Amino acid sequence: MGSVASVHVHDDAPVDLIDVVIAEVFTELEKYEAMFSTFRTSSEISRINRKELHLLEASREVIDVLDACFFLEGASDGAFSTRRNDGSLDPAGFVKGWAVERASRRFDAAGLKHWYVSLGGDMQMGDPPPHSHLQDGWKVGIADPLRIGEVVAALARQRGAVATSGSAERGRHIIDPRTGASSEYWSSVTVTGPSLTWADAFATTACVIGEEGLTWVHRFEGYAAIGVRPDGTLVTVQC
Repeated sequence: MGSVASVHVHDDAPVDLIDVVIAEVFTELEKYEAMFSTFRTSSEISRINRKELHLLEASREVIDVLDACFFLEGASDGAFSTRRNDGSLDPAGFVKGWAVERASRRFDAAGLKHWYVSLGGDMQMGDPPPHSHLQDGWKVGIADPLRIGEVVAALARQRGAVATSGSAERGRHIIDPRTGASSEYWSSVTVTGPSLTWADAFATTACVIGEEGLTWVHRFEGYAAIGVRPDGTLVTVQC
């Protein structure tokens, strides 16, 4: 998915159990990479784009992701799109958060509680470990999009998700599908909420929407957004 994944587990549990679950998480992420990557000619998305595979014959996971993408296209008036300029499918703006959230469920299923999975800085988190410096919540830094290696703000989060979209890691790569132009109102948008699937997608969409992007995110129950303007100004929304 073009990103580095890391897994952290803080449970007092047998090491063998933790190792097995971590291996399962990475195996599941690789499974989704093989399904959705537009860089792999064998992926289902690539085969659909070449008209070798009909959408209705795709895996349940592919159908579910594309259904969610089409919902988000409508909910954002086209600010989010799963199609490239040539009309081909590319759900990369949605599938990363979805994949991490799904894979992370293996920790809860194994009885592990204190963990987080990070992919490209977007995080799905279990409960912070008790009786530690993290008892007030996981400490999550928001990367400063203007100064490499620095943070512009820090959050204390319990179980849930944090996702950031913007120029800190990959430069100005977010394109408004309605105009084909780069989205420049925000240098970055960070979204918090229960689900990384939606936090990640909402962050990207809010960047494209522009000035009203943060307010748009707050329409969805349980989600909040923080924006960083190109001049470094930190913006929040009062609800």
